[in-house]
Amino acid sequence: MKYQAIEYVLPSVAVSNAEILARIEEESRAHLSPGELERVLRGLRLAFRSMGTEVRYRCGEGERPFELCVEAGQKALASAGMSPSDIDLLIYVGVGRGFIEPATANVFQDLLGLSKATCFDVLDACASWIRAVHIAQAFFEAGTYRNAMIVNAEFNANYEHYQLRSGDEFSYLFPAFTIGEAATATIVSSSNRDDEHVTEFQSFGEQRSKCIIPLPNWSDYLGTEVEGLEPFRFVSYGHEIMQFGLTELTEQYTRNPDFHDFDPEIVFFHSASDGMARDGMRRCGLAEDLGYYAHCRFGNTVSATLPLAMAAASEEGRLRDGTRVLLAVASAGISTALSRFV
Repeated sequence: MKYQAIEYVLPSVAVSNAEILARIEEESRAHLSPGELERVLRGLRLAFRSMGTEVRYRCGEGERPFELCVEAGQKALASAGMSPSDIDLLIYVGVGRGFIEPATANVFQDLLGLSKATCFDVLDACASWIRAVHIAQAFFEAGTYRNAMIVNAEFNANYEHYQLRSGDEFSYLFPAFTIGEAATATIVSSSNRDDEHVTEFQSFGEQRSKCIIPLPNWSDYLGTEVEGLEPFRFVSYGHEIMQFGLTELTEQYTRNPDFHDFDPEIVFFHSASDGMARDGMRRCGLAEDLGYYAHCRFGNTVSATLPLAMAAASEEGRLRDGTRVLLAVASAGISTALSRFV
């Protein structure tokens, strides 16, 4: 499999930590005592510092996610030197969407003019993009398709709630304040060359309540009792997810020679936190300077973090044809994934 293009489009509004803190202070002061509010703000400042959060991008007035995703797809076609008729598979990935059905991929099959492509969605939280790449590779190996485009429009700021009604809510709401927005488009193709591509997933469904965006009927499907859930309110116990995910990723990396015997030139962790990524590099015995740390530049863009970071690294010349790459993801579910390729 060959990566033909990875492109991205960011919305126009850069949002600083100070702006997030000011909005939380304004909307929460009616519910929290002055001391409690100060503890929350202090905790958030410490979290931003340890995670490396500096800025995230959000849509400005008149910007619409579908337009930015179409722009990313058009850029990817141009970079790959392809026409819309060259794409025979389109996969839309990620959390960002405006409806449950039909598959969001249908929107972009139409708007990008991919008339020869069949399409569907893959939804696996932050692991959605790497899942889709793995699926595309399997299709290529089976000879089913030749050129696949993977797109996402991760515009999820509407799940962010700035009003904290108690200090306890900080433990499961603060990850939402690191969320950034982005659209990406990746084109991969069938190839006869040996790219040494190996991918492995693990899933831990018993951890499913650690990160949830519930629908109104969530209690009919979750299979466990969770207090405090509200429809469309993002709940994420970020610290617990990161610690559990890093432990499992480290064991996965250590026990599998496909990964620990591989000698990467660049490593991309899912950018939920630059601090987490550096910790993961240390745990795996990888030199810290091999990591590409994008959270500080874009925030957590959910399933867009890996292609966004890879596109930025390509622009800087750190990622080019022949580079040995390692990807690492810990995602809601909880699922973990490692992938290595040239």
